[in-house]
Amino acid sequence: MNTISKMQEEVTQNTELHHYILETFGLQSKKKRVRKKLFKQVISQEKVLKKVVKEFKQTDQEQVVPSAKRDESTVSFNALPITTLLKIGKEFFKEEESVRFYYNKNKEPFYKNKEMLVSCISTNYAAATAEIQKEIITKL
Repeated sequence: MNTISKMQEEVTQNTELHHYILETFGLQSKKKRVRKKLFKQVISQEKVLKKVVKEFKQTDQEQVVPSAKRDESTVSFNALPITTLLKIGKEFFKEEESVRFYYNKNKEPFYKNKEMLVSCISTNYAAATAEIQKEIITKL
């Protein structure tokens, strides 16, 4: 019973595990009440709780290994979400128009143009110094 209470504490405290549970069960509601209800159901069922935590730890370990092997030649910005791209762009390449005007409707060619944003960040990343490239990789 002690291990179950530890797992329950882990579920309530780990936000990454929260997202994994929501993704696993396909819950897309943003309502706090609905999410709490799902977490309560998962926590109350021992078999489901053990299974979900075990799967989460396996996927977490699988993700740690590739991120450690990342190097400059294998960085792909296509799969990254817009928010991450804009964070990187605003921190390292803030003078670029595709970064500055991504959400500006008046600048039509740049407005929500992900392809242009990705190409801009990719070219600037390739032209950046090794130190900046390492910093960008750590931000991913």
